[in-house]
Amino acid sequence: MKVTVKLIGPFINTLGFSEKQIELPAEATVEMVLSSLPLDPARPKIVTRNGQAVALNEKLKDGDRVVISPIYSGG
Repeated sequence: MKVTVKLIGPFINTLGFSEKQIELPAEATVEMVLSSLPLDPARPKIVTRNGQAVALNEKLKDGDRVVISPIYSGG
């Protein structure tokens, strides 16, 4: 199945793209997407699927859009 991955903020520079389509096995989860990317697993992040917050163990569907954003703080 094909899933679109969009990165936000410094993740774009880290991975070298802002958005791309990736091919995944039929039973892929959000966690599989994250583990396939060279992001620091200790860095806090928010992951959404089709605009909704998502748990890491949720299964993806063909055509889903996964957005990965670092958590920012400050004021």
